[in-house]
Amino acid sequence: MLSPFRPLSRQCAQVSRCFYSTSADYQNLADIVKETSSPANNQNTAAWIQQGVRRRFDSKLFIRPHYFSHDHRFKGPPPFPKRSLIGPGSKQAKKQDVFYRLGIDPLQEASNDVLMSSFVTDMGKIKHRAETGLTTKSQRKLGKAIRRAKMMGVIPVLSCARLPWN
Repeated sequence: MLSPFRPLSRQCAQVSRCFYSTSADYQNLADIVKETSSPANNQNTAAWIQQGVRRRFDSKLFIRPHYFSHDHRFKGPPPFPKRSLIGPGSKQAKKQDVFYRLGIDPLQEASNDVLMSSFVTDMGKIKHRAETGLTTKSQRKLGKAIRRAKMMGVIPVLSCARLPWN
């Protein structure tokens, strides 16, 4: 009669061989955790994070069960991506803005051709807020003042005013 423990003893032999693969899997997991958690290795991110919209799985990688879910594998781009910063933040702009610091209203300076032409490009376009470094409120007022100056004929419509020292 065969012993009821015989299959168990065979399984134990297989389990002892499996301990090596378990420790190898544990080592792979530790490497992945170390790779994804260290901020110095931002370029060396895990393979499943680097892949595009449809994520593929590598046979040698340790993955979480969540990575098999439909939501994770077919994750699309966010519905509304964040807009890039158009100019400096409000704190930085308040430090850089000449009008804000001196308490000058750009609309009152619409007839000052030297001041207005410094905020206009060579082609006559109003410079962006990223270039001027003004607050949003001052930039809007400056744009209105430049348009008024162009309508009054203080500065040219299609080009920057030629000043004698330029």
